[in-house]
Amino acid sequence: MKRVPIPVVILLSLGAVALPWWLGTRHMDFLKPPSDFQLARVRSDIVTSFAKRNREPVPASDAERERAFQSPIKPAPAIDPGDIQAPAPLDAYREHAAKGAAGFIELAIHLEEQSANARALLAWERVLDVCQPDASQRAAAVAGIQRLRPLAAPWYVDPREVKVLLLESVIPAGVATETADAMEGVMAESATALGKHSAGLLRFESRVERPAAKPAAKASRKPAKPKTPVPPPPPAPPAMISLQILLDGESSTSTGLIEIPVSDDPEKIRQDVLAGAYRLVSSQLAATTDFTPPEPLAARDEPSAALGIRITRLCWEAFGKSFPAIDPP
Repeated sequence: MKRVPIPVVILLSLGAVALPWWLGTRHMDFLKPPSDFQLARVRSDIVTSFAKRNREPVPASDAERERAFQSPIKPAPAIDPGDIQAPAPLDAYREHAAKGAAGFIELAIHLEEQSANARALLAWERVLDVCQPDASQRAAAVAGIQRLRPLAAPWYVDPREVKVLLLESVIPAGVATETADAMEGVMAESATALGKHSAGLLRFESRVERPAAKPAAKASRKPAKPKTPVPPPPPAPPAMISLQILLDGESSTSTGLIEIPVSDDPEKIRQDVLAGAYRLVSSQLAATTDFTPPEPLAARDEPSAALGIRITRLCWEAFGKSFPAIDPP
C-alpha cells in the first residue's frame, strides 16, 4: 500500500478549503455599503421579530402560564382581517386608519402567517398611505411591500377603462442632436416603467418637444468693420429639460413643470426622469388627495424601486383620478 505524498495532501487540503470559499464569495462585494432597501429589510426583520414577541401576552400567574402553554393559538389582531380567502378591494382596511401604523403592521404579520399574501400586501400598503408611520414602521412596511409585491399579480383593470397619461419633456434650444435623440428613447422607456410600477392601473405614453430648427442666416455683403475687443460673456447656466405628466387633450390638466439637467449620459437622463416623475406623483398626491405622500428620495435611493414600492397601488389609482376627464364641448 502506497502512501499519498505529503505535498499532495497539503494541496488537496488547501483546495478543499479554498474552492468552496472562492465559489461562495466571488460575487460578494465587501467594500460597497448596503443600500437603503437592504438596511430597510434588516430593520423590518427586527421590527417583525419584536412585534411577534409583543403580540404574545406574558402570563401573570401560574394558571395563565399553564393555559398559555396548553393553547398555542395567538390572539386575533386588533383589525379584523376579514375572509382571507375572498378577494379584497384595492382600498381594503382603509377604514381602520385610526388604529395607526402599529395596528396595520400587526395585521400584516398575522396575514403573512396565514399565507394570505395578497391581503398582507394591502395591509403593508396601508401603513404608508393612510398612516403617519415613524422611521422603523416605514422601514418595516417598505420591506414588506418589497417582499410581497413581486408575488402579486398585476391589478386587473378593464383595458377600455385604463387612463392614459402623457409623460412629456421639453428640450431647450441649443441641446445637441445626439442628446435629443437619446432623450426620445429614454422617455419611451420611462413611460413603460411608470405603467409597470403602477401595477397596470395606469398607462403612460411619452412625448418629447424639440426646438424648431432655425433658418440659416444670410451672408452679409457689406464689408466687415473692425470691432473693438469685447470681453467674453460669463458662462451660461446649464441647460434644463422641462418635465410634466398630463392628461392629453385640448383642455389637458397637468401636474405642473419641473426641470431636470441636460446630460450626455442616457443612464443619467433616465435616472433624472424617473426621479422627476416620482417628485411629480408625490406633489400631485399631496395637493389633490388626503393620502400620506411618499417621502422624498434620498441621494442614494433608486428612483425605479421607489416608484414601485413607496407609492402604493391605491395612491397610483388616486393619482390617475386626480386628472379629471374633460368632455369635449
